[in-house]
Amino acid sequence: MNSILTIEERVLLQSLGCRSRQEALKVLSDMVGRVPVNSPLFSTIAGLIIKLKDASFDFAYEMRAENVLADDTAERL
Repeated sequence: MNSILTIEERVLLQSLGCRSRQEALKVLSDMVGRVPVNSPLFSTIAGLIIKLKDASFDFAYEMRAENVLADDTAERL
C-alpha cells in the first residue's frame, strides 16, 4: 500500500504520538496557531490538517514506524 502522506508528515504525526485521526486534528489545530506562518513547519501542519479532514486513508497504517522506511526506500528505487 502506498502512502498519501509525505515522510515529513508521517514523522511529525508519529512524534506527536496521536492515536487517532481526531486526536491528531486537535493537536495540529492547536499547533498551527503557534507556528510562524513563514516557517516550513507551518505549511506541513496546514497540509496535514487538510489531508486528515479530507483524505480517506488508513491512519493506523500510516503511523506504523516500519512504513516510513519501507516507503522511503521504495520511492528512491
